[in-house]
Amino acid sequence: MGLYQLFVLTTIAASGIAAIILSIKFRHRLTKMQAMVISMAMGMNIGLTAGVLFGSLYQGNLYTSTLVSAGIGVLAGLASGIVFGILPSLEGFMSGLMGGMMGAMLGEMVSQDQASTLLNILLTLTTSSLLLYNILSAKNPISEKKWFLKPILTFVLLFSFLYFGNQLDKSTAFSYFNTSQTEKRHGEHENTNNLNANQIVLTVYPSKFSYTPSEITLKKGQEASLTLNNLDNADHDIEIKEMAVKKLENNQHANHGTAQADFHLHASGKSEATLKFTPLESGVFEFYCSIPGHKENGMIGTITVN
Repeated sequence: MGLYQLFVLTTIAASGIAAIILSIKFRHRLTKMQAMVISMAMGMNIGLTAGVLFGSLYQGNLYTSTLVSAGIGVLAGLASGIVFGILPSLEGFMSGLMGGMMGAMLGEMVSQDQASTLLNILLTLTTSSLLLYNILSAKNPISEKKWFLKPILTFVLLFSFLYFGNQLDKSTAFSYFNTSQTEKRHGEHENTNNLNANQIVLTVYPSKFSYTPSEITLKKGQEASLTLNNLDNADHDIEIKEMAVKKLENNQHANHGTAQADFHLHASGKSEATLKFTPLESGVFEFYCSIPGHKENGMIGTITVN
């Protein structure tokens, strides 16, 4: 976990603590309906932020990321509404639960750069939600002299805080993996490709929604071996439709779970799968990852059969 991720986690914790303090302070100035709005906003925003954070950190382990982020969202929602009564507490509980679940699924599907952008947006929403205590409890805020100084000062402080966090080093990969092992395995596959041009290796690196290489050239009628080397924690696959191939019977990964695909190769997190086949027709064919959200994030390539 890098500095930026620690900054996000610290901001989530600080926002939750601030929500508890403000709830106690404003418990006699807010109505039940206003308290429900605040507890819902805090639970949902903190749950979403925690979900994207842990979903990106633990890609490939959706159960753990969902459990942790939903728990954080539930605690935030309950903490915001508990002093106001049962209804705000329930509203905060359900909003935090939903936010944590949705955030974890979103974090599972996006790349590292996209996760950073989402976290910046969600942190802004989370910290801005704390302003609801003053906004909803104020009767006539513009009656005071120099009333505009408070929102301007608040904006400057909030912007400065988030800008500082955004400048922290994000180079630490969200997904946990051993770099030396990654480089070693990649070197081994490069050596294999040099030995036999028909032995193709497609590598998927952690948090990188792409294939390396993304372009393959084969010969019609010549047997080839394609290996999907998945170094990521999440599952990935290769799917090609409308490509006529002859596959060997002992390829267990062929057409795994996809009845309509002419060509399919699946590899779980931190594993690899190999398929031996012979292309039967010439042309240019697109291959992609069929797992929801992965193709849209750039997991596509082409196979040219001469």
